[in-house]
Amino acid sequence: MAGATATLFASVAKDLVTDKHPATEGNDIDPERCAALHNTLTLYGWFQSGKKISTLTKRTWWSTHGNEKLQQVLRPKLVRYLSKIFEVPNYNFFYHVSGLASPQHMLGLADVLEDPDHDHDIVKESKYRFVIIYKSSEALVTQPAGIVFDQQTGKAILMPTYHHVFDLRNPELPWQRMETILSAYIEMIEAEKAVAVHDEAIIEEPKTDIKGGDLVKNKTFVRYQTRPWILQPYTLEDLHACLDTWNALVTAIERKAGIPRTRPDPTSETYDPEDEAPLCSRTALRIAGIPRGFAYEILSHARSSEIWFIAPGIRLPKVEEFLQQPFKHIPSKYPTETKGMKVPFLFLRCPGTVSAKEAKFRYPFSTVESVPCGLYLDAFPNAQNPFEDACRLVLPIKLGDRRHYARTSDGRPILKSHSDLYQTGINPFVMRHGPKLSAVLENWRGHVESGHWNVNEKGVEGGVGVWRQADTREHWWRYQSEHLVV
Repeated sequence: MAGATATLFASVAKDLVTDKHPATEGNDIDPERCAALHNTLTLYGWFQSGKKISTLTKRTWWSTHGNEKLQQVLRPKLVRYLSKIFEVPNYNFFYHVSGLASPQHMLGLADVLEDPDHDHDIVKESKYRFVIIYKSSEALVTQPAGIVFDQQTGKAILMPTYHHVFDLRNPELPWQRMETILSAYIEMIEAEKAVAVHDEAIIEEPKTDIKGGDLVKNKTFVRYQTRPWILQPYTLEDLHACLDTWNALVTAIERKAGIPRTRPDPTSETYDPEDEAPLCSRTALRIAGIPRGFAYEILSHARSSEIWFIAPGIRLPKVEEFLQQPFKHIPSKYPTETKGMKVPFLFLRCPGTVSAKEAKFRYPFSTVESVPCGLYLDAFPNAQNPFEDACRLVLPIKLGDRRHYARTSDGRPILKSHSDLYQTGINPFVMRHGPKLSAVLENWRGHVESGHWNVNEKGVEGGVGVWRQADTREHWWRYQSEHLVV
């Protein structure tokens, strides 16, 4: 990122939430810090869309909407924040949130949450404790809600839609400081996960014959309702991180198993290109009809190995098994419902089958009566939120059926589920992003490196029953992946 945009983000380096600059403590918003981040995000998108910064009308939200009622129900520091941040009409602030909420939308949450049977003499609480600061994009959800701000604790969370109203008084919700959420959006921009495109970019349906792969193709497809913002289904950084983690996991297993790993010499008379072959050749992937994308790139670049089991009971498929994908027929059967989606891809297999509904795949993939268990890629198929680096582990056993120690990555109890291990229930920053494949592989590497999982010449020992450890008092914590949410 160069030029004026790099200068913009450099100007708020001290305001971004990092290890060196942690979030502000306290139970109120930090108006100056958050305003700097908000206004910089606004300027960035405006500039990247091809507009001159000098043409931006820098009118604050409060100067347009402020009134006596708001002055009475909003905390002074929140009023100060709203008095410092730009509101740009008919302009999308970010991909997931279209912009600042109107006063009506801001206070409307109170009526939804109000309980007519609530005894206000027992619990003294302002009706407007929870207000919506930013509105969710109507292009992505119906009945949009937005980023909810708790005036009592000074923390915020993205509640995308009124179709799923959170229990906002639940202290276990993953509440964040407002500056943490805004910093996460800037982090997505710097990682090129979120991209602001020029106003002159072509608006068209994505074509399959565009050269340069999935990432290049996606930049030519701008959804009008969210412009200038688009989301990349994955980034090169995501891909490289995942390949590095895969290599580290396989290397750790080989080392523990005593399998020597020597890179073949291309000049040797005995050199065989197959010795450096990836998990699956591009030819086989094309024959299988697997489109360009994260799964395609992983399979065609991740190195193969003599080991068989990557985790307890979970193995590398044979090439012919890569081609036998359980959801391959769904796009032709449901062309409208799957438009713009990639189907969930079975990457690693383990014994057993469950129904797609039990595995919690989304419709229409949930209509498949029986799917193999294993680790799936792109298990969150959504044309509007194309997070292809997400994954879902489907086990033939249920966790949380007898004991209740198993937890999702964000700490929720797992209750009688084949597929909730490593999942995230509520993402406080963005809509519908499952756990990153790299985070799950890194967790597995930790089991191998620490010696918690034993290894032999075939790879990791033990069957799928080992996964019941995730539901025990002694070991549940070992099965918590890093909570990578954006």
